[in-house]
Amino acid sequence: MSDHADVVVVGGGVQGAAVALHLLEAGVRDVLLLERDEPFEATSGAGAGFVGIWAVAFPTFGKEEVAVEHYGINFYRRLQEQGYDVDFAQNGFLFVGANEESLLGLRGMDRHPLDPDTHLVDGKRVEELTDGVILADEGIAGAYQPAGAHVYTKKVGAAMIARISALGGRIEPRRPVTGLRVRGERIVGVETTTGAVSSDSVVLSAGAWNNELLRPHGAFLPFVPLLTSRIITEPLGVPPSLPAVLLFGATSDAPVLWIRQHEGGLLWGGVYMNHPRDTLLGLDKLPTRFDETPIDGVLECQRAAAGASRFMPAFGRYRSMTLKHGAPCYTPDSRALVGSVPGIEGLYAIAGDNEGGITHGPGFGKALADHLVHGFSELTHLDAWQLDRFDGQYTTDVEVAAAVNADSVVQQET
Repeated sequence: MSDHADVVVVGGGVQGAAVALHLLEAGVRDVLLLERDEPFEATSGAGAGFVGIWAVAFPTFGKEEVAVEHYGINFYRRLQEQGYDVDFAQNGFLFVGANEESLLGLRGMDRHPLDPDTHLVDGKRVEELTDGVILADEGIAGAYQPAGAHVYTKKVGAAMIARISALGGRIEPRRPVTGLRVRGERIVGVETTTGAVSSDSVVLSAGAWNNELLRPHGAFLPFVPLLTSRIITEPLGVPPSLPAVLLFGATSDAPVLWIRQHEGGLLWGGVYMNHPRDTLLGLDKLPTRFDETPIDGVLECQRAAAGASRFMPAFGRYRSMTLKHGAPCYTPDSRALVGSVPGIEGLYAIAGDNEGGITHGPGFGKALADHLVHGFSELTHLDAWQLDRFDGQYTTDVEVAAAVNADSVVQQET
C-alpha cells in the first residue's frame, strides 16, 4: 500500500490530534493522522485532564505559555458548547499546601503577574471551596485559580477525532509508522507497516517514541519519558463542584498528588520519584504499551494518600481502583519542544510537554498549524519552544533525566 497526504501527523494523542484538527481548520485539504494503536490510548489517555494557567507554578513559563493556556481552556469550553461531551468543568484549580515548606511555595502564586486572579486562601476557605472534601486541618492553606478547569481525556479524544473526521481528515489507527523517508535534507514521507506515505510535510507527535523515529537520521530531541500512573476510584460521594486539586506536603516525603472528581469518585495520581519512574531510560526501543508497568509508584502515591486522609477523608474510604499508565516527557527547562526539526526541511515536532499536554495541546496545535500554513501564528510565536535551544548540550535521555531530576530536587527544597 502506498499513498500521499499534504501533511502526515504521526501520533494520535492530544497534541497530534490538535495539529491535525487545526491544519484542517486552516484550509489544508488532505491531512492524514497515523496512530500505532488507537487514538488517546497511550499517555494522553492516562492524563489527569487538568486545564489551567500553569505559568503560576513554573518559573520558566512566560506570556507564550499563558496565551496557549487560555486558548486550551477556551478550546475545551467550545467543544462542550458545540455538543461534544468532554466533562468540561471550570471549577478552578486549588493548589493546597499541607506543611510549612509547601505553604512557602504557594506564596509565589499569589497575584502572579501572569495570572493576577490566582490568590491565597486559608484553610477555612479551602474547606468551603471543596465542599468539605478537604477539611480545615491545622496547617492547611492554598492558592486558588478561578480560571482552572478539567476534562476527561477519553472523551476529549473521541470529540477531537469526530471533529477531524467531520472536516475531512483521514485517521488511520493501528497503522504504525516504522520510519521517516528523508531525501537529502528534506522529508519526503513516512514508512508504515502497510506501505509508504509520501508527503512534503510531516509532524512528529509520537510522545515518548519521537526519538526512536529520529535516531536513524542523527537527530535527538532533548526530552526524557518518565512513567506515571492515573488512578480512578469507585463513586465516593465526591461533589461535582470539586476544584482540580494539586496537593503538596501530605507527608514529609510525599509526592505531589493531583486530584479531581470523576463520576462521584476520585481521579488522582502523583509525581513520584521512585521505581518505575526511570525504567525507560537508555532503551533503544521502548515498549509499545505500558499495561504491565510495575505499580511501585502507585503504592507510593497510596502511602501519600493515606497520610492525607486525616484532612481528606475520601482517601480513607475507597476500596476499588482502576489504573492507567503513561510516559509524559520532560525537558531540562520545563518548556515544551515545538517547531521545525533542525537539518530536515519539512519535518516538525511537538514533544516534551512536562505533563502539560492536555492544557497546551490545542494551543500548540494551532500555533504549529498556523506556522505550516501561513508562516506565523497570531496566537503566539514558536521561538520559546524551538527544538535546538539547548545547542547540543544534551545528547541522551539519561543526560536529560539528570537535569530534570536535579531541578525537581531543587524545587522540592525551595
